[in-house]
Amino acid sequence: MAPSKPGGKRHKLHQWLSSHGSTSSSSQTLLPSTPVTPQSTTSTTLTTAAHDFHNRVFSFLSQQDRDTIRQHSVTNAIHVDEIVQQTLTVARQTQTICQSKRWAVAFRGRTVVLREKADNIVEWLDRFKQVGDIVSNVDPVHVGLPWAGIRLLLEAAVSEHGQMEALVLGLEMTLYLSKRLEVYMTYLTAIPPGQARANFESCLVEFHALVLRFLARAIRIYQKGSFARGFDAFLRVEDVSTFEDECNKLANRAETEARNCDRQNLGMIQKQLEDLRIIHSSVQQLQAKVDLSKLPVATGAAFNSYQDELDARCHPDTRVDILRGIYTWADDINAETIFWINGMAGTGKSTISRTVAQTFSGRGQLGASFFFKRGEPDRENARLFYPTIAHELVCQIPGLSPFVQKAVEDDPRIADRALKEQFEKLVFQPLTHISPIQTAFVLVIDALDECSREGDIRIIISQLARTRELNTIRFRVFLTSRPELSIRLGFARINTSTHRDIVLQDIPPATIEHDVSVYLRDEFARIRGDHGIDLPSSQFFAPDWPGTQALNTLTQLAVPLFIVAATICRFVGELKGSPNPLKRLSQILNQPIGQKPQLELTYLPIISQILVGDEDAKEKEERWDDFRRIIGSIVLLADPLSATSLARLLDVQMMEVDCQLRSLHSVLWIRDYDAPIHLLHLSFREFLTKKVPSDTGRPFQIDECDSHGYLADKCLALLKSSTGLRKDICQLGDPGSLRTEIDAALIKRCIPQHLQYACRYWVYHAKQSGHRIRDKGDIDRFLQQHFFHWLECLSLLGRISDSIRLIDTLQSLVAENNSEISAFLEDARRFVLTFHFILSHAPLQVYGSGWHFSPLQSRVRSFCKEQRLENIEVRGGLPEQWSACLQTLEGHSSWVNNVVFSPDGSRVASGSYDKTVRVWDVQTGECQRTLEGHSRSVNNVVFSPDGSRVASGSDDETTGECQCTLKGHSGWVRDVVFSPDGSRVASGSDDETVRVWDVQTGECQRTLEGHSSLVNNVVFSPDGSRVASGSDDKTVRVWDVQTGECQHTLEGHSDWVRDVVFSPDGSRVVSGSDDNTVRVWDLQTGAAMLCYQTDTYSNHVEFSDSGSNILINGQVVTIPRNSPPATVAALSSSSNSVSDGELRIIGDWIMWTSRRILWLPPEYRPGSWVSKSDSLIIGSSSGRVIFVDRNRVAL
Repeated sequence: MAPSKPGGKRHKLHQWLSSHGSTSSSSQTLLPSTPVTPQSTTSTTLTTAAHDFHNRVFSFLSQQDRDTIRQHSVTNAIHVDEIVQQTLTVARQTQTICQSKRWAVAFRGRTVVLREKADNIVEWLDRFKQVGDIVSNVDPVHVGLPWAGIRLLLEAAVSEHGQMEALVLGLEMTLYLSKRLEVYMTYLTAIPPGQARANFESCLVEFHALVLRFLARAIRIYQKGSFARGFDAFLRVEDVSTFEDECNKLANRAETEARNCDRQNLGMIQKQLEDLRIIHSSVQQLQAKVDLSKLPVATGAAFNSYQDELDARCHPDTRVDILRGIYTWADDINAETIFWINGMAGTGKSTISRTVAQTFSGRGQLGASFFFKRGEPDRENARLFYPTIAHELVCQIPGLSPFVQKAVEDDPRIADRALKEQFEKLVFQPLTHISPIQTAFVLVIDALDECSREGDIRIIISQLARTRELNTIRFRVFLTSRPELSIRLGFARINTSTHRDIVLQDIPPATIEHDVSVYLRDEFARIRGDHGIDLPSSQFFAPDWPGTQALNTLTQLAVPLFIVAATICRFVGELKGSPNPLKRLSQILNQPIGQKPQLELTYLPIISQILVGDEDAKEKEERWDDFRRIIGSIVLLADPLSATSLARLLDVQMMEVDCQLRSLHSVLWIRDYDAPIHLLHLSFREFLTKKVPSDTGRPFQIDECDSHGYLADKCLALLKSSTGLRKDICQLGDPGSLRTEIDAALIKRCIPQHLQYACRYWVYHAKQSGHRIRDKGDIDRFLQQHFFHWLECLSLLGRISDSIRLIDTLQSLVAENNSEISAFLEDARRFVLTFHFILSHAPLQVYGSGWHFSPLQSRVRSFCKEQRLENIEVRGGLPEQWSACLQTLEGHSSWVNNVVFSPDGSRVASGSYDKTVRVWDVQTGECQRTLEGHSRSVNNVVFSPDGSRVASGSDDETTGECQCTLKGHSGWVRDVVFSPDGSRVASGSDDETVRVWDVQTGECQRTLEGHSSLVNNVVFSPDGSRVASGSDDKTVRVWDVQTGECQHTLEGHSDWVRDVVFSPDGSRVVSGSDDNTVRVWDLQTGAAMLCYQTDTYSNHVEFSDSGSNILINGQVVTIPRNSPPATVAALSSSSNSVSDGELRIIGDWIMWTSRRILWLPPEYRPGSWVSKSDSLIIGSSSGRVIFVDRNRVAL
């Protein structure tokens, strides 16, 4: 039933429930079912109370009603879950029919829309199913409902449309009252014994008996077939009306009894409420911490992290003018939003960043910081940039926490969304809601050029420029980078008044020379002190060592690169191994300078330390080979590894790694053997890998292709070894184990760091090596033997989405397109796309659902047969080859109403009944963005012609676009579409109008009036000058966009017009209607050219690109010139389920007792199924029939 007017009985009931602070079962504490033991007193008491309540309810029923209820009730928890699932399935069919037909009926003086009633039924059933067997032990209302009978009544509604009205109204009212009774019962349990409680309980007993009496009568009517019960034995709307009257009387009585309880317990309740308020406040604070802990952050990216604690800050006497300018800028209320310092490698940008961050941190003005670093997964891209920033901002800015917390609550996967959405929800919107703050907060971003995706760089710059719009806080962004093209383009696209910049190498040479000289003088004083700690330094050094001349030489050698000065000081001053600083300084000063670049003069003396003593030529070559293998691997790793993990990956002794590292502490950060090894500066890798002529005498030169090939070989060797990949590597044993249920420590123990690295990056190194993949080669053999093992490992690591990109990379490396390996990789790609959803959730289903539901001729199926889940067998209904469906995108929580491709085909947008729009990556199947804002079902989505925007139309009477909300319609918006040039949007609504909107301003340009019923569909002509609309008034209208005049009213359909589309040349319109016809109209004459008869009332139509064919419900029909109309047929299916065995279907899973065994892909999910012990027969909604047998092997 629809809510009545204020003052109605149902409205009063809502008021009472609201005043008692409970409107759903989610507020009560639900206890699991437990055996009757001394340790389970609470659960047993509740179960006994439920039993007593039922006995009292049954005493109010006739014997006939009792028998009917018992016959159609289920008490076993598992069976309750099953029958509710089946009931929910049938309810959704009822919902679909009501959606399509839009039935509305007169009921008790008001108009009731059956679709809304069906929506309520589905919503309440779905909520109950979510708590399922837990509720069935403690909720005396729902556990006592005759669920099998409710399913029967819904099936009757589906099969007999003439009974839809009374059945839907009656069942909606029944479930509504059951939900309200559950709330009453929750309140009852909180009332202490007494007369008031006894009176209230007696009322509830009668109330529940009334509901069951109504259901019992309806079930007896419909448990017979329509022929057997005769034409007069039906439930009537009048019966439902009488039922409502009786319920209203008991509802009034319940209100009175509840108020009596309130008065009796008012003092107690007030105290409880105060206690509850205190507890709630504490829980809120705790919950905020818990929710924010779900927000992933980039390890080591923030200022003052352990990883970078030893990195240098500016000397107090250096960079004085630059730092003064930065501090002044931050405090100036009229200053630019962004301060950009750029300079070439080694000019000291990061040192300035750390100094700035340290200063503002000391002042309490450091809002957040992010130090990018190439070669570190969390810091070389922007994936965790905004989550990290948001996490830090919450810790620094008062009052921000609740708003960031809400963003995380609303979308727990916000960290996986597109950068624009992350910025909007985690940073920008929360900052707009805080109370105004006078203090300026600074965001420090270092080395933005080391972000690997150039597109992300430009997005970050444009988004950060938007912080100037904030009125609640003065937000400043300090940013450093090399002057790369992507960054210069990013700044070129924002207003020049938004930022200022300084180029470090353009600073006057005298200033740079002064700063370098001050730094060297200070560092050498420290070196003297460090090396003279045991004896007076005068015994080692001259008082002014290294002397003015040496310092001047070193200064000239370093200017303008601070990294040169810093590296020289680290090399000379190194303490590990007790090197001689005098000798090392001499090596720097006495090397022939000639035309050598600065970095070479700095790094050559350091690398020369690798050689030990008087080694012969052969020993030197072996030493350089070790250098190229080990150090070459370190500088080219995709993700830093510790010395221990590196040794295991390369399969070398730890001593060999240590021998190479011990002389390189001035260029590598080596905290300990188990900590990742980091380059102190990117220039060291650039120096080692720079291509130079072979006769230049650089034996340490690292050939990138050779080194990557070496790493790829080592990764594959490890993966294939006895300690590498294998089936069920974590020894889970349960094929249905969900990744979220697996202990992270177990995964880390079973897949150690070096194995994780090999699994994730072997493809990367294979590509960088430049080698081609051939049949029967190492990669071919690895994939045939370990493809499933590899996918399992990626799934356990939460990296299954990477597999699609990795397979695409491998395909690009195949030497011959028609080779066996090429065919295998194409099959492997289809496999991952098809089973991506379940592989990302249940790693071992690669051997289960993945193998058993792959096509019979699949190469993956053939090569991986021995690895399949062997204790289950699927027969019949399996296709020979992969279908045309590349992938099923799962994520919406309700029906998907509309799907559309972006113009470039790289993305898909979908609108759903769950009130959201999702944008998907076509290549990986990942959801890139979830667009929220509608308050009702999203009926239509469309991309703008350039693909940069999405518009959506909804039942909430708005057309929502990600940049504005277009308001004006007074009824549900049924359809929305962009004009071909993207400048306008047209929308059709239940208010019988079409509106044309300006995209830039959001203003309504035209309101096109003429239809006499709701508008289902709107479409622009190819040139954008006209709009066609289809309506429930059975007509198609063609409108002039400029004048708003109706050019044609196309009449001929005898039922609602669902779909309308222009031909490519704009001369014709084709329309699909609920009258089972498709008509083609000539816009010169306004006459129907052709009429096609179909067997379905809902017809989707499209024109081919040439205009010579039309697509009707997916079938191509050629438009004949002089021939009779064509006919298009469609199929239908039904749903039913029976189970008396242990092998059964619950949700999307085939279960054995209580264990998940096999996940069902969407096309195999049942329309009906039957289970007999070890066998299961499934009739799927796609028309397939499959047999699933459990082999006589213990699961």
